[in-house]
Amino acid sequence: MVVYATFYFKINRYIFAPKIFYPLSGWPSLNDLIMKKILLFLSLFFIQFSFSAQKDTTLERRLAEFMQVNDLMHLDKVLDYTYGKLFTIVPRKQMLEVLQNTFDNEEMSITLDSLRVDAIYPVFKLENGSYAKVIYSFNMFMAFKDTMTTEEKKERDDAMVAALGAQYGEDKVSVDPATGNLKIQITSPMVAVKDQYAKEWSFANLKENDPLTDRLFSKEVQKKLATYK
Repeated sequence: MVVYATFYFKINRYIFAPKIFYPLSGWPSLNDLIMKKILLFLSLFFIQFSFSAQKDTTLERRLAEFMQVNDLMHLDKVLDYTYGKLFTIVPRKQMLEVLQNTFDNEEMSITLDSLRVDAIYPVFKLENGSYAKVIYSFNMFMAFKDTMTTEEKKERDDAMVAALGAQYGEDKVSVDPATGNLKIQITSPMVAVKDQYAKEWSFANLKENDPLTDRLFSKEVQKKLATYK
């Protein structure tokens, strides 16, 4: 999830058209071309309609609400949409305190913008639960609270850009010219889940080879999620 992904950070269409082969005897008539276009439109329309009908509207609604509370930085409400099993590992109150300290502390403040969902993969059922992989992205801005000189700030920013660029990509990390804040463009996966710990769709960050992910989801669930790319 967005805010939770930042917590991790703080701790360290296809549209296809069939080829039309014209007969060697000559070009098709205008009526033929119009009919082909109508049939193509209808085929794409029904493909799109069929795809839309298979979407889980409840998941989409919960996801939209979740992204909104992230965008508004309502941290307590963010936890309302967080996968409940996480709170069996880290108590909710403690998690809220960690998040609050992450986004605003003596060293820096962090803000997010341009949050969006890039992809929602098909829902699947496994081990008495329902799951879906979600890809989302956002911009994160880090504003440092210091009294560095211009030279010291540049040296610090250059080091941060290099370090974070190695993790997120060199083209994804920069210093925002308007504010002087550090800007990181992040794209990340998360899991939408509904099971005994979450009666409604809830969300958790998805990281490979991560001890916390291993405690939240079985290897079988993680293996299935990994097939969606």
